[in-house]
Amino acid sequence: MKKTVYLLLALSILLLLPFNSEAKRKPDWVKQRPNDPNYYIGIGIMPKEGSEVEYRRSARNIALKQMSSEIKVTVSSNSVLRKIETDFEFKEAYESKVETSVMETLEGYEVLTWENRKEYWVMARLSKERYARINEMKLDKAKMMASSFLMDAKKSIGVNDAFSALNYLAKAVGSLQDHLEDDLTYKTVDGTYNVGTEVFSTIQDIFRRTELQPVKPGYQIQFSKNLAVPIGVNAFFVSDNGEKVALSGFPLAFHFSKGEGLLSSHAKTNMDGYAGVSITRLISKRKTQEITATFDFSHAIDNERDEELKKLLQIFFPSKQMPTTAIKLEIQKSKAYLITEEKVFGELKDGGAFSSMIKTELNNNFFTFTNNQEESDFIVKITSDFVSGDKREGQGYAVYLVFADFSISISDTKSQTELFTDELTGIRGMRPGNFEYALKDSRVKLIEHFKKDIEPRLEQVDM
Repeated sequence: MKKTVYLLLALSILLLLPFNSEAKRKPDWVKQRPNDPNYYIGIGIMPKEGSEVEYRRSARNIALKQMSSEIKVTVSSNSVLRKIETDFEFKEAYESKVETSVMETLEGYEVLTWENRKEYWVMARLSKERYARINEMKLDKAKMMASSFLMDAKKSIGVNDAFSALNYLAKAVGSLQDHLEDDLTYKTVDGTYNVGTEVFSTIQDIFRRTELQPVKPGYQIQFSKNLAVPIGVNAFFVSDNGEKVALSGFPLAFHFSKGEGLLSSHAKTNMDGYAGVSITRLISKRKTQEITATFDFSHAIDNERDEELKKLLQIFFPSKQMPTTAIKLEIQKSKAYLITEEKVFGELKDGGAFSSMIKTELNNNFFTFTNNQEESDFIVKITSDFVSGDKREGQGYAVYLVFADFSISISDTKSQTELFTDELTGIRGMRPGNFEYALKDSRVKLIEHFKKDIEPRLEQVDM
């Protein structure tokens, strides 16, 4: 009996030995989380389930994420985010991104591991002093690169090469991309300056000193015919001594800012600072149209794959502040003969108020009206009907309703073929006081609906 007891006791001790030895092998950081003010520390624990590669990677990521969460990022008062007026959403998104992306840029940290039969442990720790030193080295390098590009830009400005200067400044912006929250004060033999704001103000200075002037302030164009001569723009740069110098190789983008048409949208200035484009087709029938020429920086923004850098370039190179000029186009319109029929509260109105309003709108944008039907190209027929509705009474007031219906048809004078027809029904005007006030409101609403719903379709008609 005694032998059996001793045997069972010995067996129990042998079974417990692995657990005792395992406990002895446990490092201190597993037994109790370290509290060292000189280090950022993170600990990750994963059960040994699934693939070894996966649980090891997961434990390491947990440790790094925990460690990086201890690193508090503050936005310096001398940062670009504070110094220049950036887009609020970008600023907010960038600061959030900085907080969450610290882990992606960590380096110089130590990794310790421990495991038993059930768990895998990882401790990552990073010296606060070393982290600060590495960050300072990265920041110094970024400021040095940005400053170098800035100096290259200023040399280009000195020889009146604005385009090269702007390209150097775009590279300077890229150098600072990961340090927008940092103090960008930079010391040189010539003094101290904030390299971020200096880059921004230099871009603004180039924009202010660049002038775009149309060769002709306006052009008269017969609709549906190509322009015989290219639309031209001259680009100048105001030098340091105040002289206007022709800008060669300066890229410009052209687009219809009013109306619509097809044109060669990109051009570079020649040695004399001239750039020209040609209209290949007019689409809009509007009488007065406009083409805008502006500095074209699309090669730097559109071709950039990094979305964050693209947004940053758009902040440093704001489109609303880029050099720009407008060229007026007066479209020679087809002649039209107008027939109107306006009914107000059941009575026909000869030369009614709404008929005058719609005639003015059509004359400004689509036709030149004539009183001779035989010499017209098109016949335009307009009908409008304004009907009084309810009088809705409340406590101490009354609201009056007027409903309007409208139709338009356009026919070719020679062939009598109908080219276009459209209508609006049930447009409601509503005003307190009386039906006349409601009638005025219905006229305004009807014109608004005409502009919004019918004019876009009318512009597509081949007339």
